[in-house]
Amino acid sequence: MPPEAVQYQCRNRIGWSLIDYPPVNVLAAPVRAGLARALEAALADESVRAVVIACSGKTFSAGADIGEFDGPMTEPTLQAVFASIEASNKPIVAAVQGVALGGGVELALACHYRVATADAKLGFPEITLGLIPGAGGTQRLPRVIGAAAALDMIVSGAPVDAGTALSLGLVDAVVDGDLMQGSQHFCDQLIEQGAKPRPTAARVVEVAGFDEAGIAAVLSKHSRALKGRMTQQLVVEALTAATQSDFDIGLAIERRIADHSITTLESKALRHLFFAERQVSKVPGVVADSSKAPITQVAIIGAGTMGSGIATACADAGMAVTLIDSHPEGIERGLALIGSNYESSVARGRLSHEEAARRRGRIVDSLDLGAAAGSDVVIEAVFEDLALKQAILSKVAAFTPASTLLASNTSTLSIAELSRPCRDPQRVVGLHFFSPAHVMKLLEIVRAPNTDLAALGRALTLAKQLKKIGVVAGDAFGFIGNKMMLDGYWREAELLMLEAATPEQVDSAMESIGFAMGPARVSDLGGTDVGTKTRIELFKRESRPDPYFVIADALTAMNRLGQKTRKGFYRYQPGARQALPDDEVIELIRKLAAARGIAQRSIETTEIVERCLLQLINVGAEVLEAGVAMRAADIDVVWVHGYGFPRHLGGPMFYADSLGLKHVLGRVEHYAARIKNRKDYWRPAPLLEKLARQGKSFADRDSEGS
Repeated sequence: MPPEAVQYQCRNRIGWSLIDYPPVNVLAAPVRAGLARALEAALADESVRAVVIACSGKTFSAGADIGEFDGPMTEPTLQAVFASIEASNKPIVAAVQGVALGGGVELALACHYRVATADAKLGFPEITLGLIPGAGGTQRLPRVIGAAAALDMIVSGAPVDAGTALSLGLVDAVVDGDLMQGSQHFCDQLIEQGAKPRPTAARVVEVAGFDEAGIAAVLSKHSRALKGRMTQQLVVEALTAATQSDFDIGLAIERRIADHSITTLESKALRHLFFAERQVSKVPGVVADSSKAPITQVAIIGAGTMGSGIATACADAGMAVTLIDSHPEGIERGLALIGSNYESSVARGRLSHEEAARRRGRIVDSLDLGAAAGSDVVIEAVFEDLALKQAILSKVAAFTPASTLLASNTSTLSIAELSRPCRDPQRVVGLHFFSPAHVMKLLEIVRAPNTDLAALGRALTLAKQLKKIGVVAGDAFGFIGNKMMLDGYWREAELLMLEAATPEQVDSAMESIGFAMGPARVSDLGGTDVGTKTRIELFKRESRPDPYFVIADALTAMNRLGQKTRKGFYRYQPGARQALPDDEVIELIRKLAAARGIAQRSIETTEIVERCLLQLINVGAEVLEAGVAMRAADIDVVWVHGYGFPRHLGGPMFYADSLGLKHVLGRVEHYAARIKNRKDYWRPAPLLEKLARQGKSFADRDSEGS
C-alpha cells in the first residue's frame, strides 16, 4: 500500500504532522484528508500540548494542486482544513523548510505560529497564473504583515527569504540547524509560557500605506511585469475586503473573486503556458536526462555577441568553456563582452565578485579550431553565412568522435544543408539562442530529417542544464519563430507602414496589447542589417513576392542600421536609446509605396493590431501543418519567451483559439477580399480552414495528437 500522505505521531508533548506527498507536497485531496485526521488525533490526545505541521523533502509545500482548478475540489476543501487548524484549542506551529508557495503559505498562515529554516522562501506566485490566493491568503496575510506589505508580496509573485519574512512578521523565528529540533524547542517555550492559540483571523489589519497613493505606488513598482494584466486589480479588491470586513465576510468575498479569476481569459492563458512550458521537452522517442551523462565541456566557435553570450550561459551552468575565434581582436572583444556581462551582474547584486570570478574562470580562449577536440558539445556561432558555417562544422566533424554533439547557432539556415559536408551529419542540430543568450530562456532546437534521436536528446539535455526552455523545431526557413515573424508579423507591420501607418503608430499599437517593444523598435535594437543579411541568404534558396521588407532593406542600404548608427526606423541622440520619429523615414516609405501603387490612408490602432496578429496566426497554422512545430502549444512557448508575445494572451495560437477559429478565418477572408493587390498574403492556411470548418481549435488538434 502507498504510504499515508500525512504521517502523525505524538512525541515529547508534541503532535507531529508530517506531510509526505512527493515531489513537492501539493495540498491535494490525500494531504487535506490526512491533515484533518492528524488534527483530530492531536486534539483528542490529552498528552499533546502543541502541534507541529511540517513536510518531508526539500519543499514545505508548492501549494494547491493545479489539476483541481478546473473542477470542484474534493472534500475536505483547503478552506475547511485551514479553518479547523485555526480553530484548534491547542497551539499549532508551521515548521517551514525549503519553499512554501501559495497554498503552502496559506497553510502556514492558518497555523498560530510559524518557524522557518534560514534558507526557507515563502511566496504567493498565484498572480503568475492569473489567480488570487483563494484559501484565505488575501485575508490572513494582511492580518499578519499589514495590507500594504501584503499587496506588494502578492502582486510581485516572488518569494521572500526567511530573514525578510522574519522582519515582516510572517514567521516568528528562524531556526538554525535541524528544523525538527528547532520546532521542538520553540514549542517547549510556548508550553512553558502557557501560550494560547493565536488565531490569525482574530488579528487586526494594519492599513497604513494601503490608501489610493500607496496602492498606486505598489502597482507602479510592478507595472512592467504586469503590463496589460488585470489580476492585480482583483488582488486589491480582495485585500480591501480584509480592511473593511470581518474575517468571515472577507473570506466569502475572496472566494467569489478567486472563483472569478479562474474563469478569466488571462488566467486560462497563463495556465495554458504553465503546462505548455512543461510539455515542450516531450518528444517522441527522445529522452533528455542530464543525470545520465551531464555535459561538462563545451566549445564555442565565434566570439561575437552571440558566441560570448552563449559562453556566459554555459559558464553560468558550471561547464568548462573554450571560446574559439580566428582573429585575436575577435577574442579580445568577446572576452570584454563576457567581462561586461559579469560586471553588470555584480553591479545589480545578482552575483558576488567571488562568484563572478569563478564563472569567468571557467572560460578559456583559443585561436585554434582544434581546441574544440574533447568537448561534449561544439557550437559554431559565426555570422549567418551558409558556406562559412558549413566549412567550420565540416572541419570540426573530422576530428571529433561521433558522440560529440555538433550545433549551429543559426536563426534561419537549413540544418540539413549545414550538415551535408560533415562526417556523421546525423549528430548536427540547430541551437537557435536568443539574444542576449545568457539571459533569454528560449532555445530553439532544430532537427533535420536525418537528425539522430540521441543527438536531439543531447540537445535537450543541454537546454535543461542551461535552465532554458528547449523547443524542438523542424528544419525550414526561420524554423518556428523567425518564420512566423518574417513571413507574418513583421512583414505585415511593414505593409501597414506602406499604407501610411508610421513606425511609431505600429509600435505603439503592438505595445498597447502587451508587447515589450514594437517591431520597428526591435529591428533598430538588433540592427536592420541583420534582417537584410538573412533575406540575402533566403533569396539564394526561395523567393518572396514584392513588397517584402522593402523598407528595412532600403534603410540598410542607406546605412540606417538602427541604434548602432543612431538612425534606423527612428533616429537616436548620442548615448540615448529613446526612439525619435524621423521625417526622412516617412518620406522614404511614401516613395516606396508610390512606386508600388499602394494608396496611403489613415489606419486605426485596432486594424494594426488585428492584421499583425492575424498574419502571425495564419503563418503559425502553416508552420504547424508543415510539422515544423509539433504542437500549437510549442509555438505559443516560442513566441512568449523568444519574441515578447504578451504572456497574458497565452501565445498566438492560444489567442486564436480564444477568439474562435471561425472568427479568425472570417477576418483573414475579410482582408483577402479587401486587400486585392496583395491577396497572396491573405490566403488562409489550409489547417486554419480545416479546423474552423470542423468547429475545432488548435488545442483540440494538440490533444488529438494530429
